[in-house]
Amino acid sequence: VPLFFMMALFKFVNILFLCSILFSQDPYSLEDVNPNSITYGQNVGSSFFSGKVVLHYFGAFTWGTCTTRFGELNEINDDLKSNGYQVELVGVSKSSWQAGLVNWVNQGNAPICIDQSPYPVWDDWEAIQRDLFITDVNGQVVFKENITSGIPSNIIDIISGYLNVKEEILPDK
Repeated sequence: VPLFFMMALFKFVNILFLCSILFSQDPYSLEDVNPNSITYGQNVGSSFFSGKVVLHYFGAFTWGTCTTRFGELNEINDDLKSNGYQVELVGVSKSSWQAGLVNWVNQGNAPICIDQSPYPVWDDWEAIQRDLFITDVNGQVVFKENITSGIPSNIIDIISGYLNVKEEILPDK
């Protein structure tokens, strides 16, 4: 029995150690729960977003405006990515709204994260439902707006203004 106990304790300590390595590297590190995402099962943290303009959308998984806006942001994100821009979209919802997860999963392939109670990510960002935060390539928040009434018509210009895009100037002759 003591050997069994020691082996169980050893496994438990190893699991704690691995969890501390995986989940303590970044203050913004949530489990990606979107099975359609290429990052499914990984942590969504600063290393994933490094060098990219990132749209962080805070909302509920339920049907309605939150889901509609997330779908619209997915389309914008996909269009920009298909044109070679270094952008990402991540949806952040609360564990209390987990029941409607499929609503967001079916909206696109952006990572979706669930902030567990007591919702430290929402609190740190001082986010409310349908808030959109944009971080630049250095991870600094450069834009914040509540998009309940709609996504700004100049959102592409806002995003591209923070991308490290070199304009190619060709001579006339």
